[in-house]
Amino acid sequence: MKHSTIMTTALLTGMLAMGLATQSSAMVTNGTFELKNGNTPSRMIPGVDHYRFEVNSSSELRVESQLWSPAAAGGRMKAELRDGNGNVVARSNSRGKDFVLQQSLSPGRYTLEVHGSQLGGRKESTQRYYLNTDLR
Repeated sequence: MKHSTIMTTALLTGMLAMGLATQSSAMVTNGTFELKNGNTPSRMIPGVDHYRFEVNSSSELRVESQLWSPAAAGGRMKAELRDGNGNVVARSNSRGKDFVLQQSLSPGRYTLEVHGSQLGGRKESTQRYYLNTDLR
């Protein structure tokens, strides 16, 4: 009996570990990217991505998100623009499930935090988004 209990415990521990490893490999990795004029490569939601950029002279920034979903599931995008000290400079305006952010900028370093959420609180998604950026 004792041998079967040890085997059962080992088997369950292994199954649990495999389940956690599989689940973690399916999680969306969010990261830090460079923000450039034009369209960004598409990224998965949910999560938070950071887009860094530098402004050398007074400029106007306009960023629009475009959420794409192969299924009918809904999502929502929003963004915050932070200066080099981490202070919020601007927040996006909602345009349905997407966002638009417009801001006049002084020279400096900035980070655009893009928040993508899946409606219904799901952690897994096939939804993707990209950004269209105009910095002049």
